Amino acid sequence: MYCMENGMMNTVCGDPFQRSNNLWKKWSHSTVLQTSKVISDCPGDMWKYDVMTTIGPFYWNRQHSKVPLQNSVLACLWTLSNQESYRGVADRFNITKSTVCLHLHEFCSLVTTYLSHHISWPTGQALHNSELGFRAAGFPNTVCAVDGCHIPIVKPHCENPVAYINRKQFYSVVLTGFCDSKRRFCHVNVGHPGSWHDARAFRLSAVGRLLDEDPQSLVPEGMHIIGDSAYPLLPQLMRPYRDNGHLTARQRRFNQKLNVARVVIEHTFGLLKTKFRRLKCLYMKNIANISTAVTACCILHNMCLEEGEAIEVDEQVEAADNRAPHPQNQDAVLHRNQICDLF
Repeated sequence: MYCMENGMMNTVCGDPFQRSNNLWKKWSHSTVLQTSKVISDCPGDMWKYDVMTTIGPFYWNRQHSKVPLQNSVLACLWTLSNQESYRGVADRFNITKSTVCLHLHEFCSLVTTYLSHHISWPTGQALHNSELGFRAAGFPNTVCAVDGCHIPIVKPHCENPVAYINRKQFYSVVLTGFCDSKRRFCHVNVGHPGSWHDARAFRLSAVGRLLDEDPQSLVPEGMHIIGDSAYPLLPQLMRPYRDNGHLTARQRRFNQKLNVARVVIEHTFGLLKTKFRRLKCLYMKNIANISTAVTACCILHNMCLEEGEAIEVDEQVEAADNRAPHPQNQDAVLHRNQICDLF
């Protein structure tokens, strides 16, 4: 489900959290003032403690730079939460630029490896709560919403970098995200070229493959995922009626209610990019590193929500292409018409 870096090393190094706590006490007052914005931009103490105690046993100081764990975590959170240059981050935390880069890649790899359980498909009570949220929004029996957005990047180092130029003529990777009614990511798929259509990226995601092979393992009978017109109409995936100028009143109401409920995924992307402003443009050239960094931000986003943080959206999401036509699935057409008749 996630794109991980190959050859990541996990080395046990005693109790780095305790060691970092001791060094933390020795920080100067100015350093604490510099990092207070990091703490305020990221969740509370329990969240930081969770991150550091989870990844601490696997933290490997590649450069032996004597950067304690807590300093490294705060530097990485600051880097992901801002668009400050790596050199600026290095000066702020009194480390070298190369140390920032190495620690950031290692931090993101550890987050995606050992904190990935914070992104999980809704089942049981979580599924019930999500369905209640979508029902309140006007579209019942919904598991989650799906959409895609572009993450801008610089020209990547790969065999075919031109494939990453999207229709708006900048380099990007596609983030396909699924979220519940509480703006929590249920699944993410990152790294496909920006020139790809949403439907193609969706089809090659783990969810897309399962919907084709064993749909009821994800979506219970009578329930569905909702998406925009970029996605195929399936019995387990509802999309709006194509507006050809001859829609019935019920079909227009169906489209309106679906779009109102589906906007939660756009809000989720907006929250993600508001919290982790580095995603406005990732200055990374390795696609595996890019995928790992974006996935790590999605995991941290969920942890922010679990901590109960209120975040205001100030980011317009760069939506992926939704122009491609889709063949009709007759079972899905019948299911959509049955839902439409309820409106």
